[in-house]
Amino acid sequence: MRVSQTGNNQIQGADTTGVSGAKQAQRTKTAEAAQKAAAAAGAVATEGAARTEISGRAKELAKAKELANAAPDVREERVAALKAKIAAGKYKVDADAVADRMVDEHLKAGIG
Repeated sequence: MRVSQTGNNQIQGADTTGVSGAKQAQRTKTAEAAQKAAAAAGAVATEGAARTEISGRAKELAKAKELANAAPDVREERVAALKAKIAAGKYKVDADAVADRMVDEHLKAGIG
């Protein structure tokens, strides 16, 4: 057997009729494996197109994200209560707790 020096680099004297059959068999095995994996994951594969179904867990997570995004960033009732305490002179700051938190945040940030 020799290798041809022509542009297509075909092997001379070798039987290559089974090569395309082998490639087709490999493609079939790959497609079957993909269908089995899709079925195991809860997806439904159709000929020529792929279709997936979202699991119940994914739907729950999407709903939770939607609710979190709809929630206000500021708790208005908490802000109003603090404003009332400050106005009445009843809001007391625990200086030790503030200092502890500042040190904790400083250490967590890796500064110093």
